[in-house]
Amino acid sequence: MRYIKATILLTVLILQSSCYVPFFQRPMNDTLAQLKQRYDIHLNSTWNQEHADMLLDIFEYIYPIYQYQKSKYSKYKMVPSVWKISDEDIPDDARIESVNSLTLVTISSNVFSNDELNKEKVKEELILNKTLYRVVAQYITENWTNKSAIELILKDGSDRYAIELVLKEVYGLSIVINDTPESEKIAQKLHSYIGKLHITTFSNQELILLMSVYEKLPKGVHKIPRLKYLLRSQQGPYAGSAWIIADCVEYVAPTFDIKDYNEFQRIIIHEKAHFLWEYALNGKLRKQWSELGGWHRDQNKKHGWSNTKPRKEFVTDYAKSKNPNEDWAESVAFYILHPNILRSCSLTKYEFIDQVMRLYSDGGVPFKRLKQLEGS
Repeated sequence: MRYIKATILLTVLILQSSCYVPFFQRPMNDTLAQLKQRYDIHLNSTWNQEHADMLLDIFEYIYPIYQYQKSKYSKYKMVPSVWKISDEDIPDDARIESVNSLTLVTISSNVFSNDELNKEKVKEELILNKTLYRVVAQYITENWTNKSAIELILKDGSDRYAIELVLKEVYGLSIVINDTPESEKIAQKLHSYIGKLHITTFSNQELILLMSVYEKLPKGVHKIPRLKYLLRSQQGPYAGSAWIIADCVEYVAPTFDIKDYNEFQRIIIHEKAHFLWEYALNGKLRKQWSELGGWHRDQNKKHGWSNTKPRKEFVTDYAKSKNPNEDWAESVAFYILHPNILRSCSLTKYEFIDQVMRLYSDGGVPFKRLKQLEGS
């Protein structure tokens, strides 16, 4: 009888002691193995159990492995990487670099300095560390093809934080909302052009729709210098406006009600192409483009330009009606969406745009126009 009681007491003590370890915590070896098997991630000795678990939780939250295995994107694999934590001062708390065909991710220890890890919360709430979330999202977008990464991170389109995160990380864009320093600054810059600015709110689906169009552009022009903001207004004279002076593109609410998806895409790419004209083309390239379109200065014309080429060499009436900048923006939209039409109108224009896009396609070449401006 005493033996039985002693056995029961020993069992109770063992169970009690085990309660000090949260039931969801994995052994360190399991965490390391899952990161390696699922994402080809290798952690060095700077990682402790808690932070390694946090990293794996965020990867699984952004894209659970069971969904990945079932999806059409399962053919996309992560490149091998080594992750370490450092006490050095790192811009944006993380650095992703390629070293001898291996991706090295260095995370600042500051990322973990303010952990408020409440282990009683559900898993979705304890992902917790938005800086680490941003680092993981950035890593995924750079190591999977962008389209699949975007769809993975956005999931069902209900996570506003994730949507704005992808906009910022992949396209360098922030949303302008009312009553913020950014909105006041932009309103001041645009007041002499459009009067009072009536800012409205993008829906999640509208932002995802915009990204689906931006994704059609080469990766190297996903981020364009000084194109920093997206703005939605209630009404305006145009479906979209590229405001170079305010570093933003404005879309009006009716733009998102356009039924013709091809027309919608044309508008979205057209406005972004104006920033390419401003910052991707130096003076020499602008002159070459103007000559291709037969453009010359004409002070007798409303827009200050005339051209000598026939209508058939322009993709739309609008492309011929104003100036080489508008001709460029329309032609870029057709280069992306309807290349055969652009080729049939003007093979030389197609080849010119193709040369520019190939130049910037992988992001390895700096925007020459911006470099020229900064050097002046």
